[in-house]
Amino acid sequence: MPDSRRSALRVWVPVVLSALIQLATTFTVLVTHGVRSAPPWLQHHAPQIEQPAAVVVAALVLALAGPVLLIWIRRRPGPVLIAIAASAVMGEALLIVVVGAVAFYISVIFGVVIAVLHGARLWAWIATGVLWLTPIALYALTLQAGSLLLLVPWTIVSILVLVLPEVARNRRAWRAQLLHEAQARQAQEAQAERVRIARELHDVLAHSLSQINVQASVGLHLFDAQPEKAADALASIKDTSKQALGEVRQVLGMLRGDAPLAPERGLADLDALIDDLEAHGVEGVLRMSGSADVGRVPAAVQQAVFRITQESLTNVTRHAAARTVSVEVFGDDDRLTVRISDDGVGAASAPSPDGRGLLGMRERAELLGGTFAAGPRADGGFQVEASLPLRGAS
Repeated sequence: MPDSRRSALRVWVPVVLSALIQLATTFTVLVTHGVRSAPPWLQHHAPQIEQPAAVVVAALVLALAGPVLLIWIRRRPGPVLIAIAASAVMGEALLIVVVGAVAFYISVIFGVVIAVLHGARLWAWIATGVLWLTPIALYALTLQAGSLLLLVPWTIVSILVLVLPEVARNRRAWRAQLLHEAQARQAQEAQAERVRIARELHDVLAHSLSQINVQASVGLHLFDAQPEKAADALASIKDTSKQALGEVRQVLGMLRGDAPLAPERGLADLDALIDDLEAHGVEGVLRMSGSADVGRVPAAVQQAVFRITQESLTNVTRHAAARTVSVEVFGDDDRLTVRISDDGVGAASAPSPDGRGLLGMRERAELLGGTFAAGPRADGGFQVEASLPLRGAS
């Protein structure tokens, strides 16, 4: 159902329903108890009516006033509810004093429910209390004590009218809070995913472009003197760029929601990093022991170890002027540690002046609940170490 039709139904159903009920019950009270000098249109239906015509007209007008006011209650719920209650109180007073009975003013019930749902709680309590006390006072003044029994069902209705909208309003607020929390979680997850993808792209591009830059420099330097080595450098550039393009496509595939085009990098790919390192003229040593078993290490931990190692080795080739680099991967049943040490000089683990390399590696470790440390070694060089938990990683 369109929203406009649903909104129209919410407005007009209470109006029409309350008008029909209030006019019908008012007419029944007037007919049952008798009205003198009724107008001709009413005498045809109830010739025994003996009350003045003004009483009939006033009672019917008051019965219709509440339903009409319901049309505007959503704009000003408090004041309009008081006006509806006032018309009901005057109708009660007129009927109880003149004919000794009262009609059913359901427009007040609709008004109280709508007012509570729109936050006008105080107005709703005042209107309900006044409408509840009015028949007590009038029946007492007119010495109709037996009619006070009618207040029992009206009291039950009054309590339900105040309680049920509060329950509905609290439920609606609870659902809105749940929706807000779910949207906040989705936003956080989306932000975390953007950060993860940005980190993946940084690692892939920084490592690959660094290698391409170094090999291109070597090729240019040896182009005339040693063309065969220049050709090797160009071949290395080709392989590196091809591999980088594949990894970039994989990351972009994750952005599009496609299946990964290649498996995620892990411990089994560390040998390729060492080979790339040696292509830059740096001797690399890889040592794996303990829980550095591919089958026992979660994929998230393997990928983090690979990316931290990749970033560290990229920084070695760009900044450290190192001759040897050692990569150690070891651990036990609870944690896996990777340690990258070099004998170079300079800021080996800072790929840029603002330290984004160190920041990215630290974030990778801490996201998995691990620890990260980096700094100069006592005997020279630089060392990066990350320790990652094996349980609970995802």
